[in-house]
Amino acid sequence: MGYKKLDEVMELLTDELDGFNKSIVRLEKLTQNTDNIKVIPDTTKIERLLQEHLNSEKVNTERLQESVQIVTVQISKARLVPKIQQWIQYSIWFISLVIIGYLALQVSRIEEVQERAFTEGGKEVISDLRGYFDQNPGHYESYRKWLTKKDSVPNRK
Repeated sequence: MGYKKLDEVMELLTDELDGFNKSIVRLEKLTQNTDNIKVIPDTTKIERLLQEHLNSEKVNTERLQESVQIVTVQISKARLVPKIQQWIQYSIWFISLVIIGYLALQVSRIEEVQERAFTEGGKEVISDLRGYFDQNPGHYESYRKWLTKKDSVPNRK
């Protein structure tokens, strides 16, 4: 009985080894088939996608550069104060400076004007008094008496 079981086990092992050998032969054939197959990596699709992406990025970059140039031009043309307002302001400053200069000149000449006005006023008063005294000779005599009295009294200051 011991030998019978051993024979069965040996028979099973032999069957298994045959099956294993057949699998190895089949694996060797498949390996030879795969060795004959040459896989050529095809990257054309990836390259095409990359090229499309590069082109779209170029277009976007160009648009951005154009936008930056437009903004730069607009900023260079922009002014804080409009031209007409600037000219009005310059005109007002100029007129103010002219007026200040004229007034400074007039103030510097005020003593001349005062002296001239005083002498002209004195002449006018004298001519008016002469006319009045010519019309009223009696008043002239009383005026002369008053002047002599006034000159004889010392000034009290």
